[in-house]
Amino acid sequence: MISIKPKIHDSNTLEFKVGFVPNDGATYNDFYMNTWIFIPEVLDVNRHTYSKDTFYNDTISYLRLITPRYELRELTDQHSLPFTRLQQACENPVNDNKEFETEVKMYASIVKSSMREAYNKIVKEANEETQRSLACDLVEQSKEVTSMYRSLRPTLLKSDAGKQMAVFFDFGDEFISNIVEQHLGRIVKLLNPRQNNNGSPLLPMITQLLDSEHKYRKSRQYLDVESKSSDDNRQFVYHASLLKKYIESNLYLPTHKRRNTAFLEQVAFSVAAGISMVFATVVSFAFQQTYGNFTLPFFIALVISYMFKDRIKDLIRNYFAHGLGSRFYDYLITIRVGGHKIGKVKEGFDFVSPQDVSRHVNEKRARKNPLVVNRGVDEQVIQYRKYVHLRRKAVDRLSAYPINGINNIVRYNLAEFMRKMDNPKVPLYVNQGDAALNFTSGDKAYYLNFIIQCKYEGISEYKRYRVCLCRDGIKDIEEKHQ
Repeated sequence: MISIKPKIHDSNTLEFKVGFVPNDGATYNDFYMNTWIFIPEVLDVNRHTYSKDTFYNDTISYLRLITPRYELRELTDQHSLPFTRLQQACENPVNDNKEFETEVKMYASIVKSSMREAYNKIVKEANEETQRSLACDLVEQSKEVTSMYRSLRPTLLKSDAGKQMAVFFDFGDEFISNIVEQHLGRIVKLLNPRQNNNGSPLLPMITQLLDSEHKYRKSRQYLDVESKSSDDNRQFVYHASLLKKYIESNLYLPTHKRRNTAFLEQVAFSVAAGISMVFATVVSFAFQQTYGNFTLPFFIALVISYMFKDRIKDLIRNYFAHGLGSRFYDYLITIRVGGHKIGKVKEGFDFVSPQDVSRHVNEKRARKNPLVVNRGVDEQVIQYRKYVHLRRKAVDRLSAYPINGINNIVRYNLAEFMRKMDNPKVPLYVNQGDAALNFTSGDKAYYLNFIIQCKYEGISEYKRYRVCLCRDGIKDIEEKHQ
């Protein structure tokens, strides 16, 4: 299956987290994901102003394993797989043991993922009372998980090797503490338990855990967020970012990226050079036989033939380059861990004519506004194609934990799309009647439409995402349902 989770990464960047989950019984699985980006003509983004290289420079793509899925309550069980493996690693540490680091990283990553899922359940819950009950569970379970993790530190310090590895254990401890405080802050912001207490134990539980974490962090000399920081908490943000990258580094997959059509391009360019040379040679021989050597007509014909030779070569090269780009993938990305080949990814980009877009895509685009359609102005359309081939058994060998598949995190920087936009604010007048006018402003917004086709195991699904943006950045993204 293919799952898609869109979000705004920053003011200029849109992120799609795409999960590719192969079947358990299959030897391998093939996934196809085609993305059409419909761009308003007024933004002046087209094949002449926005090249293939610019698109790939604006697009960042990461491949990482899907974090093993555990509910937060499962992690409070001392017999759970993540805790037992971490416990064994602490009881039998070895100097410079990469496996110990891997267990710490995996446990911390699982805790983060479990807390995120528990918080998302709270956000999606409509009933306020159930929300508070779920929030109480998250706070209590977070407290238990951190306590269980820290209880292993004395065991680790019993051996000299453990003392050497304690620094990595502390990295995991600080990361988990950051995650707990982050989610407690989100719960307070979402539910505002101070104003809506109503006898609920939520506020005392959050207060107690926050106080406990604050004291613990001070005792361990971890960096804290300060309300009046001399450097605007720059050091904390930098350090927290390093911790996040370190903890999640074991999930990211090493890749090797290369041009997919490099050989075909060279063959095509050689053919182009050969055809142009044939033209120049034929013209030269024809004029030589007619006018002879060392004559003015032969000299003029020779110059003109070489002029046309270069133009013909460039035209044929451009034709082949565009033809190869639209029929083949641009890049081949090989996923290899150690000596094991996990799979491969191919990706391609091109502008396509609106008339060449399929009926299913146009129906999903649903361009029905008569103010737009009746003007007769077409949108510019980008097609970004992706093919993913995964080997199920190779994925299973990567970890002792159950790995469902891989995530492809794709980030589109849309700054180039905003370059020619009008001012983000438009002055407006508010008519209140009785000759009373107030002044206000409105947002000048533009809309991009992403139509994504997901194909796997004979299934084809279409999704549409509408992105609102202005010159100040991306404002919103929403999934549109027909």
